[in-house]
Amino acid sequence: MHAAPPTVLLLDGDYDNALAIATELSEDLEATVVGVGTTPHSRLLRSTYCDAGRVLPPPDDPDYPRALLETIERDRPDVVLPVGYDSMAATQSIRKAIPDDVALCLPSEAAFNAAADKGETLRLGRRLGLETPAEYSDVVADLEADGRPTPDGVLPFPVFLKARWENGGVTTTPVDEPGAFWDGYDRIAAAAPDGDVLVQEYVDGTGSTHACGLLCIDGEVELTMTHEELRSVPRHGGSGTHLRLGPDAAVATAARQLLEEIGWHGIALVEFKRRADGTPVLMEINPKFWASYALASEFGYRFASTLVADRLELDLELPIGSPESSGEMVFPLRELQFAAKNRDRETLREVLSTLSTRGAAWDVEPTDLGAWLTPPASLVERLPESARRSTTERTVTEPTKPIRSRR
Repeated sequence: MHAAPPTVLLLDGDYDNALAIATELSEDLEATVVGVGTTPHSRLLRSTYCDAGRVLPPPDDPDYPRALLETIERDRPDVVLPVGYDSMAATQSIRKAIPDDVALCLPSEAAFNAAADKGETLRLGRRLGLETPAEYSDVVADLEADGRPTPDGVLPFPVFLKARWENGGVTTTPVDEPGAFWDGYDRIAAAAPDGDVLVQEYVDGTGSTHACGLLCIDGEVELTMTHEELRSVPRHGGSGTHLRLGPDAAVATAARQLLEEIGWHGIALVEFKRRADGTPVLMEINPKFWASYALASEFGYRFASTLVADRLELDLELPIGSPESSGEMVFPLRELQFAAKNRDRETLREVLSTLSTRGAAWDVEPTDLGAWLTPPASLVERLPESARRSTTERTVTEPTKPIRSRR
């Protein structure tokens, strides 16, 4: 059993959901948070709740696994907590080399690959009797072999295109008209790992995405929550900007059944759409902390703290937190950033309507505004040197000795 407050190496410090996780770990466990970002300007590294910072290459960089392992071996944290898909995959790739006294909470390689392969996820879902989108990828393969004719009368438009393999970003698009199909297909294929594209029925009966977040530990489901994503960026599905927490037995049951089938261990979000009659249709598994995790944390579903407490056998009752049955949250910075980039398609009225949703919490921590209001690291790096200095008042520390809570 771990006696002292834990030290957590928290990855993906460029992501805003890492801020919510750092806040949660500090509040619940009094954890020492060592944040990892891609630059000294990463949001987490400027946070009140980040005790020390490390700058590593981006998680999709080939050098990232080696740099991450060197950081783990030097700092010897009690636990390593990946947030996004790329860092999760990188941690998977080095897990056998990570010292035994550094805790992890990762699924098996087979389970992780099943979740990352969206085609395999849907095959598993069908085998379990879950509703899945109609699949047209074989039809499109035949069209390619025939010289790519316009698929008018062949595919039931609209259709939905997505990368078969998870790649840490939004690699999807709906296609409404036959004449636009191959352009959309090529755009997704260019961004997709191995160029593999799934061509599916477009399911959008309610206009929302419905999802269940789960924490599975040693084959048992420790914690679940369900939410409805009312608005996202991009608008056809991506990172939520307006979400509502609430019970959804059909979605929760299907998600639990799927993760138990693949023997999941760790954190995941299972996503569904609904047909017009309300039937949930399986979309995919996100094998990571989801972008809108702050909603769960704000309303008492403390997945991150529960995970760390379990791995370190902390003397705490699990799951941590006091889950509420309902709640609502908007993500103003994400919504405004998307609107600013898409001024030709976005209306100020819709944006303000979202931000002023009555009774909804905001995904902004008032006690940590320096981190929350820091521009994305990719943007800060393009600013003049004088402007970059003004955004980075905190120093990223690199101590020569490990930061570690001794057991």
